[in-house]
Amino acid sequence: MTDVLLDGLVAIPFAFAVLTRLLAPRERTAVAVAVAGGLLTLAWSVWAYADSGSSLAGSQVDHPWIAELGVDWHLGLDGISGPLVVMTTLVLALSLLSLVRHDPGCGAVADLAALLLLIEAGVLGAFLALDMVLFFLFFEVALIPMWFVINAWGDPEDEPGRRRAATRFLVFTVLGSALMLVGFMLVRAQAGTFDIVVIAERYTPHGAAGVTAAFLVVLGLAVKTPVWPLHVWLPDAHAKAPTVGSVVLAAVLLKLGTYGLLRFWLPVVDPSWALLVPFVAALAVVGIVYAALACLAQTDLKRLIAYSSVGHMGFVVLAVTTYTVGGVQGAVFASVAHGLITGLLFFLAGAIKDRYGTGDLGRLSALYGKVPHLGGLFVFGAIASLGLPGLAGFWGEMLAIRSALFHDDALPQATFVVLGVIAAFGVILTSAYFLALVRGLLQGAPPAVRPVNEDVPSIELATAEVEPGTSMAGAVRTDVDAMEWAAWTPLAVLTVVLGVVPGLLLTPVGEATRAFFGGLG
Repeated sequence: MTDVLLDGLVAIPFAFAVLTRLLAPRERTAVAVAVAGGLLTLAWSVWAYADSGSSLAGSQVDHPWIAELGVDWHLGLDGISGPLVVMTTLVLALSLLSLVRHDPGCGAVADLAALLLLIEAGVLGAFLALDMVLFFLFFEVALIPMWFVINAWGDPEDEPGRRRAATRFLVFTVLGSALMLVGFMLVRAQAGTFDIVVIAERYTPHGAAGVTAAFLVVLGLAVKTPVWPLHVWLPDAHAKAPTVGSVVLAAVLLKLGTYGLLRFWLPVVDPSWALLVPFVAALAVVGIVYAALACLAQTDLKRLIAYSSVGHMGFVVLAVTTYTVGGVQGAVFASVAHGLITGLLFFLAGAIKDRYGTGDLGRLSALYGKVPHLGGLFVFGAIASLGLPGLAGFWGEMLAIRSALFHDDALPQATFVVLGVIAAFGVILTSAYFLALVRGLLQGAPPAVRPVNEDVPSIELATAEVEPGTSMAGAVRTDVDAMEWAAWTPLAVLTVVLGVVPGLLLTPVGEATRAFFGGLG
């Protein structure tokens, strides 16, 4: 049964991607099929995770695949990968559902839906892969369709810009993949296997080859996470991608880098290496502060949310470098929370741009008076992202800071305490830019910006005095329509649930971490 469940997680979205593409001439039918495929994959992932338990024991598929190279078809699901798998299938299902109503502006919607399903198949395969080469291959399967999504369905008003963004995305991620693959080969030369489980149990990095292998693996994954200063491809990719592209890129694809660090950092990087470990942790903390300052200077809504992702991923990387169970718990929790919250924020940013034709923060304000439900959801997403206690965004950052302060004994104590304090200061800066964003976007005096659709009221109309008994019907479009509520509500609900009951995630992650890595503090 395990074979069917794990193989099905990869096969189902791939099969529906092919079917959706074949039905592309009948667009509405094709999109409906894609949505059905997304919902089926979501249900399948919940079933597989519930069946697997928190450890890999009894939850693996392991067959020889390319015997000449020592590559196996080795898949597994545990408390580390399971939450990311379920989060991925949820975000993809909601992204596909949003296509029922929203036209991305250029290109065939059915083809876009097929590409999203193909991305899902690649991402799920990477999260399940317990063979390094298999992880690399699935990683690439997910990246190439995203290039098409940005290049063909990105900003319809800036074709050169979206093509540049897509090219930069591809160049950086392929470069990261190449570095990572060379690192995997060097690990294989020392460990004698590509099997991640065996490497975690038996491999001890040593000598120049061990350091070189670790450096290349970490550098390749740092490009994909991304870690400052290797983040330069991300803001443009988000700014030019269609709404669903930004949602999937932030909520799903960035997690491939953080998940790779979770699986590979602890086995291939020795905590006693006095230069590499503190250096990566320091880059993560610089990224937290840099991203917050960059957000304060942004004038475009999607670019601001993109830079905020750099900061959130900094907390994930810092947590991983602490070599503690709490650090791994914080990294997984922060990854899932970021997927839910930032996915919601990009949905909302896309809705604002759909209504007003711009994401320029200098031209948008006083939205709360005109679209109160949309404005209220944006406030919720912002306060969740800044880490308000009681919402999901709080726990990952708190655990990352705590793990930096109470790290593994082999790490330089003073260095990590200082990094933890600076990261805590980064939380304050994060609060500052999100609160400034909420104030500027939702309150203030209405600017002279008109909606792009006649059935959307202007900001001036929304804030004008209305005589008693006077109807504005016909001028006011539904604030948030039924399809948008359906796509956004699950993200908001889970953000609250995980914030109130964090043990739903922390307990299985902790059990899986102790089982997979052992010996962590």
